[in-house]
Amino acid sequence: MKRIINLIIILIALTGLQVQAGGVDFKVSVPNQVSLGERFRLTYQINADVDDFTHPTFDGLRILSGPSRSQNSSIQIVNGKVSQNISISYSYVMVANREGEITIPAATVKVSGKTYKSATRTLLVGSANKQAATTSNGNSNSQTQQSGGLKASDVYIKAFASKSDVYLGEKIIVTYRIYTKVPVSNLSVDKLSSFAGFWSIDLLGDQQKLNQRQEVINGEQYIVADLKKAALYPQKTGDLIIEPMSLSCIVQVQSSRKKTTSNDPFFDSFFNDPFFSNSYRNIEKQLKSAKLKIHVKDLPAAGKPIDFSGAVGSFSLGSNIDHNEIMANEAVTLKYTISGKGNIDLLPDLNLDFPPDFEVYDPKVTTKTRKQSNGVSGYKTFEYTVIPRSAGDYEIPPVSFSFFDPAAKQYKELKSDAYQIKVNRSNKPNQNISYGGNTKEDIRYIGKDIRHIYMMPFQLEPVGHFFFGSNLFYLLLILPLLLSLIIVFVWRKERKKRGNISLMKNKNATKVARKRLKEANVFLKSREEASFYNELGQALWGYVSDKFSIPLAELSIDSVHDKLKDKGVNEEVIKEFVDTLNDCEFARFAPGDKASTMEKVYQQGIDIISKIEDQLK
Repeated sequence: MKRIINLIIILIALTGLQVQAGGVDFKVSVPNQVSLGERFRLTYQINADVDDFTHPTFDGLRILSGPSRSQNSSIQIVNGKVSQNISISYSYVMVANREGEITIPAATVKVSGKTYKSATRTLLVGSANKQAATTSNGNSNSQTQQSGGLKASDVYIKAFASKSDVYLGEKIIVTYRIYTKVPVSNLSVDKLSSFAGFWSIDLLGDQQKLNQRQEVINGEQYIVADLKKAALYPQKTGDLIIEPMSLSCIVQVQSSRKKTTSNDPFFDSFFNDPFFSNSYRNIEKQLKSAKLKIHVKDLPAAGKPIDFSGAVGSFSLGSNIDHNEIMANEAVTLKYTISGKGNIDLLPDLNLDFPPDFEVYDPKVTTKTRKQSNGVSGYKTFEYTVIPRSAGDYEIPPVSFSFFDPAAKQYKELKSDAYQIKVNRSNKPNQNISYGGNTKEDIRYIGKDIRHIYMMPFQLEPVGHFFFGSNLFYLLLILPLLLSLIIVFVWRKERKKRGNISLMKNKNATKVARKRLKEANVFLKSREEASFYNELGQALWGYVSDKFSIPLAELSIDSVHDKLKDKGVNEEVIKEFVDTLNDCEFARFAPGDKASTMEKVYQQGIDIISKIEDQLK
């Protein structure tokens, strides 16, 4: 009896208030009373098409999810008259942030240009541990029950750093990990360190699902998952602080019910079984990790190479050349690749010393990194294209690259191979390159000062021939204006077309009907008879409503017959369309093979729309 009374109270509490005006019914539904941290649902419902929905400011409440929008619509045909019912809902899942009375202001909607408001509601938020305190029986477990049945060791997050004492630029792996012995859901990160003073690379990415595993800690079994893992590279020296991570979650805790006693031992042993004596409830829990302190040392001054530019890690250097013998004014490509482990993105450019009469283009730089659980590895490639302008034998000296290896605690220097290039005199005409009578110093002078005049071909124009004032000049001057006028004309025409709702519905009537026919086909295959006939009927009625701009309120067999006749559709096709509409309404009640009847009516619907379209062309 007590349970029935409680159920009635809950149903009364969940009954929403409603505002009615001009046929628009705008309701709000929310419980009258909740506990602090308890999840509850707030729902706004309206029976009309909504142009705009605006929720109020939820002071004292936190939105866990929403608004989630759902819509239900149905068309009823009574005595040939069509009516449509619409129900649109906006739902939120929320928790209260404080105790006491919380007022939920009115939400607003716009329907057909008019604004409607819901009722305001008052929510009473009680203490989270009130229920647990009342069920305490005074034993040693009462303290645990009053705290919601949850201990600090039941669920927590912890931050780890692979090292706490590192060199400038040395990699650190930071991991945030959750440990739990109880069911946890709705994880929401409230605050995460910005890793000030570090270059950071996320190693986990956007996880759709946490990778869980089991661990035994102090003899107790935990479910463990990594929430975030990042590779950090310190960019300054000193003591750097990594701020804690804080998050909110919903935890399911067990609440013990008071044991029942009676004169029947079997009754007591059965209903005092843990299956019956325990219940569960959800509470919100805030978790926070500890902050981490990282001491960053400067790189040692002893043994630092002159060309050292700050690379820290473990690397190798490779190189290759595509040709060792070419003709003058032909291109040759040199490629240098630095690969290894470290911050590949921050590797500096290489310093190359090319001969002065080589035309050198900016290098093509390619970076490829691979994220792993222990850091980042990859390579960075510098591809140089050079063009020798003079014949001769040349040498491209080795390229040096130095870095600091934190594992060995020393600097290392790498060198590439040197390359010999033989450049032969070009046999191509009109190169205008002088090879004889020049000393080595002369060639260097030409390479630095006048080689650019041979880079590109040019064309001489007749005296007095100018682009300014030519026909092409005026054409290019007028062309942008003409294009602008065309764009404005097309845009206005399209906007006018879209503003004509009837025209747009007429244009899309067949497309919408075919979409609904596909949905009806789904119900046909699953043999859902009622849904099939309802969807097929909506496809046919909706088609004529959109095609001929007939309001739903005026749709009837007679109005459809008259409109089709006015549009020149012959009487036989009109009769077939009306028969198909009647079949949608009455075929489900006819005796015989239901499946074959549905197939027949479905094919009739497809054929009749095609026939009407053919006659309207």
